[in-house]
Amino acid sequence: MKVFLTLKNALFNVFYYKVLLIFFLVPTILVPCITFDYKLLFIMMGWGAVICLYDLFKRRNFLKARGMIWLIPFLVIFLVSVLLNFKTVFNLNVSSWAYSVIALLLLYPDSSGSKEKALKELSVLNNIFIGVTAVLSTISIGMFVVGYFKAVEYGDLIYDIGWNPYKHRLFGLYSNTGYMITSIALAMIIVQAVVTKTRSIKARGIYKAFLIYTAVVNFICAALENAKGAFISLCAFLVVFFFAATLKKLKDKNKHGFGAFLTSTICGLLAAVVFVGGVYAVRPVLSFVPGLYQSVFGSDSGDMDADELESIEMDRDIPEKYGFLTGRTIIWKFGLSEFKNKPIFGYGPQSHREYKVVDIGLRHFHNIVVQSLVSVGIAGSIFVLGFFLTVLWFMFKSLIRLFKENDRFYSLSAALFAIIIMFIVNGMAEVTILFLPRISMFLFWLFMGYLNIFLGGENNTLGTKLLSKLDLFLEKILSRKAALKNEK
Repeated sequence: MKVFLTLKNALFNVFYYKVLLIFFLVPTILVPCITFDYKLLFIMMGWGAVICLYDLFKRRNFLKARGMIWLIPFLVIFLVSVLLNFKTVFNLNVSSWAYSVIALLLLYPDSSGSKEKALKELSVLNNIFIGVTAVLSTISIGMFVVGYFKAVEYGDLIYDIGWNPYKHRLFGLYSNTGYMITSIALAMIIVQAVVTKTRSIKARGIYKAFLIYTAVVNFICAALENAKGAFISLCAFLVVFFFAATLKKLKDKNKHGFGAFLTSTICGLLAAVVFVGGVYAVRPVLSFVPGLYQSVFGSDSGDMDADELESIEMDRDIPEKYGFLTGRTIIWKFGLSEFKNKPIFGYGPQSHREYKVVDIGLRHFHNIVVQSLVSVGIAGSIFVLGFFLTVLWFMFKSLIRLFKENDRFYSLSAALFAIIIMFIVNGMAEVTILFLPRISMFLFWLFMGYLNIFLGGENNTLGTKLLSKLDLFLEKILSRKAALKNEK
């Protein structure tokens, strides 16, 4: 009996689910594992469905979560869109809907019960992710140094491994630099440092070295990946985080008013400038590394002087017609023209996988707004917009409240809010927070859930009232049944 209860508690423990989910997501970002094609995630989807059903009948956390008045209708319309477009990639559309259900009804609404428990959970999840990137990014840098490159075909797609000398960017083991894995890791390292400080734990030297090393290798990878969207997104994180952190420090020194606001703004912008400057300062230096490696370990070892080392091309070769946004404007125009043909419920999130735009197969529309309009039409997009407007406004107001109250969770909440802004900014150039089962989507909703916990206060008052009424209704029915049974 004790073993059964232990297994039951483990099965319905959302934290265990989150831990394993991150491990199951890792193969989806690696080229050597691309043939899994998310098959491993099907196991997690089944487990997630069991927990969702358990929550529906037992805890109903999803009803209590803030913004569910928007998310539940959105998921209903999402499903309607999938069913209306059953003739086109139906299985992929269903999968996208199922993954979205897990993210929105399981990862986001989870209530850990206490902020201290949430702190420990967040620390574990952060360390798992940045630990994985420490290994993967180290291997990726090694591939750049030795000049390793290989193209792998899978279906109608070609994935690059290592340093692509034709596209002048590092892929390493990552299947897509658009997943911004290294940029997420850099932001997460800062978040983890704040988590450690909030927990009042003195980090050991070896742990500090681990964080520093992970930051360095991910920074180098990010610089070599040459992904503009990831750069801009990380800059958004740095601006928001350092603005909030500086404002807090100035307040602790009794400095308020416009001067403190201006100083904090400058610090935030300066942090972004330092990051961008660091990227463009280190890239010319890195361009000589492969040549140096060949001069030392290559077949002509010893025949080349240091002043004869040749650098490799580091700038991406983008066709002139694509412009600064690398063809995204063309994709957006195509998406909006398609949306006009089905404006109410859209086509489903994966319906255009066979289209070709800007010389490549179209897998998404590189913009969360366009993707939403095409996927679920106006009907679904209204609820997506309503959710983000109301919930982000609540988070912003709650941050101000924590700031005024000198709450110990202010800095951590600000860091989590910054990483959420980072994901949303990236959503203007990629599809990272909804519709597609990317690791970034799951992380986004996971962070949203933890931020709600640290901000404190009651979540969804409407949902709580509905649950209270439902409980009273059930109690009345049960009491009537008991009375009738006693009369008999």
